[in-house]
Amino acid sequence: MSDYQRISCENHSIYELAIMRNQSIEVTIDGKLKTIQPKDIATKLGEEFLVFIDEHGERQTLRADKVAF
Repeated sequence: MSDYQRISCENHSIYELAIMRNQSIEVTIDGKLKTIQPKDIATKLGEEFLVFIDEHGERQTLRADKVAF
């Protein structure tokens, strides 16, 4: 069984707006503040994944509940 926690509708909306506007946002990943550019939110097996470009220009995919504001 997965330990996935659904993200809030508010956070989902923030990601969607950033994707549509091609904007970067500041988030916390693994306790570190990072600037990312969200590209997509994908669902797989009932879990949401954030696809983004990281600070180094690398495309990353991370479970959405592992990203915080």
